[in-house]
Amino acid sequence: MLFKKSYIFLIMNSKPMHKLRALIFTTIVILFFFLFDQSVNAIEIEYIQEIQDRGYIRVGIPPYRTAPFYYVDQNTNQLSGYDVEIAKDFASKLGVDVEFDRKSKSFNDLVRRAGANEIDLAIGKLGTTYKRMKNAHPHEYMNFRHAILSNRKSISALQGNTPNDKFAKVLLNSNIRIGFIANSAYSTYAAALFPNAVKKGYENWPKATEALLNGEIDGLYRDATEIKKIVYQKPSLSLEYVPVLIDDLVDQKSIYVSTKANMAIGSILDYYLGKEIKIKSDTEIMNDFMSYYQPIK
Repeated sequence: MLFKKSYIFLIMNSKPMHKLRALIFTTIVILFFFLFDQSVNAIEIEYIQEIQDRGYIRVGIPPYRTAPFYYVDQNTNQLSGYDVEIAKDFASKLGVDVEFDRKSKSFNDLVRRAGANEIDLAIGKLGTTYKRMKNAHPHEYMNFRHAILSNRKSISALQGNTPNDKFAKVLLNSNIRIGFIANSAYSTYAAALFPNAVKKGYENWPKATEALLNGEIDGLYRDATEIKKIVYQKPSLSLEYVPVLIDDLVDQKSIYVSTKANMAIGSILDYYLGKEIKIKSDTEIMNDFMSYYQPIK
């Protein structure tokens, strides 16, 4: 505004020809700034405008059942859970509905599709890895400890006289047979953190769990909420199996968006997560959803 006023002052105090030239130049400058401002505003709201025009935000959910985060409620036959409610509430803040997409083949595929802008955002206990950050932008909303469910005899033999506070290093460097869901963050974590282990990925969590119970593997690897749930729901398993929590390793759960989406809604998403959700720990989640971690009747 000060820039424009200074030129108006020069026009009023110049000779006729100079006034005309100054007027033409000032008009061009003002028009340039007006058009530039309009183009910037259009870029900033274009993606959100697309969402509002279609009337819904496209949210990718993993093709699995993981209560209390995402699952189909047997009574209502509707997709439900903590992550599902976050997506719905965020959509409401944008003034639109939500359309859930469960067509992804795996966790990694879901993140890839978010990065390719096939969906507006991906949510569903998605761990944060460098590999995934090459595909899409993460926005953290949960922090869970890494954990392993292992046969007590295997763990006892491995630990020996090693103190509990030093056992994690022994476990990470061991040749344990470790299982996890294929194409998940834990597949990436296992490759990086368990260099000497025999690693095996399974199609889904039930098959990985079955492999542990059948003795195909020595340990089952995932976050604390899933490892603890197994023995909480079936207390009799604690006679043979023990959860090992690795406090120094944290699985940062994130919502993923593409570069295009991140430019438009990234700051809004961060503001929403910081103001409305806060970062939840595995302990907080298990306390908030205690009924999901009770013995199965």
